[in-house]
Amino acid sequence: MSQGDGIPLHIDPTLAPRYRLIQLEPGLLELLESPKEAAHLQLKSAGPDAPAFLCGYSRTFQLRQISQSNTLLLLSSASSSETTDTVPDEVTLDPLYVTKLPGGYLECIPSTPQIDLSFVPYYHGAELKEAKHSDVDLMLSRLDVTARVPVSEFEFQSAWISAMGVEIGGYAYRLSDDLVLRIVPTLMAAIQADGINFDTLRLTEVFEAIRKDEDEPAAVIEAILRRFSTCRSEPYCLDTAQLTQWLGIKMLSEHAFREIKLEDFMEKWELSLPPVLDSTCDLSMLRGQYVQPTLNTIKYLPSARLPLDPASRFERLFASKSSWLLEDMLPFLNDIEKEKVKINTLLMKFAKKKVVKGKTYIGKRGV
Repeated sequence: MSQGDGIPLHIDPTLAPRYRLIQLEPGLLELLESPKEAAHLQLKSAGPDAPAFLCGYSRTFQLRQISQSNTLLLLSSASSSETTDTVPDEVTLDPLYVTKLPGGYLECIPSTPQIDLSFVPYYHGAELKEAKHSDVDLMLSRLDVTARVPVSEFEFQSAWISAMGVEIGGYAYRLSDDLVLRIVPTLMAAIQADGINFDTLRLTEVFEAIRKDEDEPAAVIEAILRRFSTCRSEPYCLDTAQLTQWLGIKMLSEHAFREIKLEDFMEKWELSLPPVLDSTCDLSMLRGQYVQPTLNTIKYLPSARLPLDPASRFERLFASKSSWLLEDMLPFLNDIEKEKVKINTLLMKFAKKKVVKGKTYIGKRGV
């Protein structure tokens, strides 16, 4: 420390490992200033070697280490004088304590990461639970699952509802498709038989209506109600379009990417709908889940299983079909669109457009 009339300066490099600087970009600053977002603020990672994320209630930021050659100093003050009621004869400046930080900081990048719940075991029903127990590698609570998925609480909750996640006996599961396909018709019939309004479904009423036909716990019934409702909490309002769409995807996925007759599929889809369900099967509901090699055939092709790399994505799409209607291709591109890379840019780079009789077709470049 140099002597003089300035502020006393103390160097304490032993504190350096305890601090990391984070760049406050506008989106992160908004998150910190929002009481609801800040109340859920936490650092999360999928594992020791996986990227770290800063998560609020509804937003997620990926942390990235930025190195630089500039010296970064963290200053703190500590008062060495006692408070008195008299004015001191001489003003004493508090000393500053300096910690030299590593040459870098953490950058926060707005992120919408892919949410992977594949490690959560399936629940196949009360009768098969013990038989399927040997297939389970991990037995985690819902809280454990949340900690392993580096996204905000809102994003996790949305994915959990979509996956029909439940906690039974303190352990987290996802409802199997076979179980849901078995319960849904019985559930719909029980609701109608008891005269319950499909627009105002309450768990206690619905559970009482179905428990004489099903031995599954209330958590299973609620997971199904939430998944096919227009709202996240009671009273649930049945979304017939969502349920119809889900049943269509399941019927299509049973053919495991094999080309089948469109007429046969549509008939099977309509037969899968519970009799009480007032809904119409429309192929547009399944966009992003299928390809039509010809006008009379259809094949399961879910966008979630296609490569995230844009070049590879377009290659797979054109391998399935050489020419696409624009409205049929767009659902296959939404999940690879980046903030600075718009869909039109992707189409210009990896495909070519052609307008025929007012309809826009997308084909492979150079063909």
